[in-house]
Amino acid sequence: MNHLPRIGMRMIKTSLAVCICFMIYFLRGEEGVPVFSTIAAIICMQPQVENSRQAAFNRIVGTLVGAAFAVAIVYLVREIPWQYRFFRYVVISFTVIPVMYMTVLLRKTGATALSAIVLLSICLSNHGQPPIIDAVNRSFETIVGILVSLAVNSLHLPRKKAKDFLFVTGFDGALYDEKNGITPYVSFELGQMLQAGLPFTIATERTPASLVSDLKGVELKLPVIAMDGAVLYDVKDKRYLATNGLDREVADRICAHADKKGYHYFRNVIWQNVLLIYYNDFKDFKSEAEKQTYLSNRRSPYRNYVNGEVPEDGIVVYILLVLKDKEADELERELREMDETQELHFLRDKSETPEEYCHLKIYHKNATKEYMLQRLMESIPQKKYVAFGSNRNDLSMLAAADLSYATADAIPEAVAAADKQLKSYGGDGIVRKILHLYERLPWQNLPKELRESEKREG
Repeated sequence: MNHLPRIGMRMIKTSLAVCICFMIYFLRGEEGVPVFSTIAAIICMQPQVENSRQAAFNRIVGTLVGAAFAVAIVYLVREIPWQYRFFRYVVISFTVIPVMYMTVLLRKTGATALSAIVLLSICLSNHGQPPIIDAVNRSFETIVGILVSLAVNSLHLPRKKAKDFLFVTGFDGALYDEKNGITPYVSFELGQMLQAGLPFTIATERTPASLVSDLKGVELKLPVIAMDGAVLYDVKDKRYLATNGLDREVADRICAHADKKGYHYFRNVIWQNVLLIYYNDFKDFKSEAEKQTYLSNRRSPYRNYVNGEVPEDGIVVYILLVLKDKEADELERELREMDETQELHFLRDKSETPEEYCHLKIYHKNATKEYMLQRLMESIPQKKYVAFGSNRNDLSMLAAADLSYATADAIPEAVAAADKQLKSYGGDGIVRKILHLYERLPWQNLPKELRESEKREG
């Protein structure tokens, strides 16, 4: 059962802004109509303070535009005889068009809705007062709501930032949900923390190109661990910083053995800083699963398939086969017997295959998220890390972390490897925990695992 979403800070700030508008109303001797200031406060509350300042200015302009049109329209509709009063409302309705269009001309589209609200509030609440007085009063109340919203949104409690720890999470099944992708909360909150200097990266089974395509505006500063830990990739410079590839002779032996058994295979190769997937001619497919894997991946814009031989200076990152589970068991056993130096690392993925099939991936033994994380931490100030994960490929990372969390729906092995388990599901739960650890309120302490790490470092 999913947990109910938490009440967000934006809701709390909006409520506070409304309360302050009511306080101002009482301090003014209950003069005016507080509904206009409170509506403005609600509309103008923005997720980001930077956006709030610009929105406040735009909406003040929109308020003045709506008020100016309202004064003219009130004078106009007063000339319409009472028995034809319905046409007054028709005139007011169609005046919404030029009011909104004016905000477009002034390039204040963020104020379009508010300008129309101000127009209607003045036209419909006029009770015989001079229109200019009504316009001034309504504009004043609306601008009060705008400024209160801006002031409340600018308030921040002092926070202590845990900059000494790297935060790293898995992607699929953790930060990224297959059905919903990256949620707006994750995109916004994680983006805010990254801008504030959060040391954060992602460790994923995906290729770098596939990962970047689904990040949806999350701009990572640090390199990512990709392809099950086989590569370290600089997202900004678009280059591979480190690789844990198979020895060329070992890779050739694996391919020769697969050829002998009649298995097709894909070699994922980094050559001249580009990821290429090499395959030999598929005259016929051994299975429908193998055929679908090839055909679906072949059309992907994030994969470059090449029919031919691997260049001499190409680095074979891993070899992929699509096999039935029993065939994978047999092949893995045979390759382990051939692997006298124990240099191979085997992983299986069943997320994209029929039930009785799997993707068998063959890596170098050091192609793990834990190993590549250590490579990354050699080049950054942080020497300790907090990890989040959900599946088998995260186990070594979770076990080695100074503090680790399994997701609420993680596999049992991941829960056992982690120090703790999150109660909230999906990427939202991970980001909330990162926010709690990274930006602590003055009275909040780090978990004891991280405090002990700080003492050891000291």
